[in-house]
Amino acid sequence: MKHTAGIRHYFMEAFTPNGYISLLGETLKEAKYAYILAGGPATGKSTMIKLIGIQLIDRGYDVDYIRSSREPDSVAGLYLPKSKLCLLNENEFVSQTKLNLQNYKKVGFDSICRPSKLEEHEGKITELTNILDKMEDEIVQQLKIDYPLHSQDENTTVPFRCLFQESNTIVYNEATEILSKVRKNCLSYCFLHALQVDGWLNLAPRYIKDYDRICLEGGDSSQILIDILQEVSCLGQVMELIVNPLQPDTVLGIVFPEKNLAVWQGNPARIEEQGFKQAHSEQLLAILEQYKSVRMELKNLINDTVSFPRLDSLRSELLSRILSDLVICP
Repeated sequence: MKHTAGIRHYFMEAFTPNGYISLLGETLKEAKYAYILAGGPATGKSTMIKLIGIQLIDRGYDVDYIRSSREPDSVAGLYLPKSKLCLLNENEFVSQTKLNLQNYKKVGFDSICRPSKLEEHEGKITELTNILDKMEDEIVQQLKIDYPLHSQDENTTVPFRCLFQESNTIVYNEATEILSKVRKNCLSYCFLHALQVDGWLNLAPRYIKDYDRICLEGGDSSQILIDILQEVSCLGQVMELIVNPLQPDTVLGIVFPEKNLAVWQGNPARIEEQGFKQAHSEQLLAILEQYKSVRMELKNLINDTVSFPRLDSLRSELLSRILSDLVICP
């Protein structure tokens, strides 16, 4: 059964106790066309991505919305999995320059800003940007304290990092060998959890709401996932691995879109079964609240520089260019 929604939401990057981690380069390595929106925050990039996505959905395309890990309620990009076309907000990703794309087009948003206003706020914009960079390091450090890494048996965990060619840390074990075979099939990765002020945002129930589910319980659930991968590794199945941001060397679940099936460690609607705390620590909450406040201040400054008629014109031009690419690669 086909996934009926035609629209999916997930994350390509995440704050983790191991640092800020991106899956973007690996997941979009098959992309044939990419548009990178370059410019400061609050110049309308997220809204543009949403509106272009709506236009594409109305034309019958399945659209994956890539959410922002820094601002989970916001959209950072979109991907058309069948047409292999992506539209990304440069500010929200760290790995876009690593993409091996046949066609890479950068769309600058500086042209829609009024130079006099931009110059007026330039010093404050630089100051707030530097503050945000430091606070992102603070978020990672606090996650290390709140979610200390636990030693795990390598033979009963599904390693994730070994899937990256650029990785310097490769653990060779049974699961590594299985995943090296699986990787030759149609395989993708994403995060479904992200930090927000009022707790962890969990997109898993929505992501797999139309799928049959197998929920694994008990300490041997990781081994069962390995057994499942072993069974399907030679069958050419389309698979999606859902990565755990708390332990980014492991996966939380496996989705088989063509079989309308999702296999999960625990109940996907109960985040505590995946190791997430229901409420943040006071220290992490304070950092996230300040981080959100500084981002909002920065956005308000830059929003004051935007010429909205120029923004509308740029959106129409970009949509036309994307539709032209889709005619070549429907």
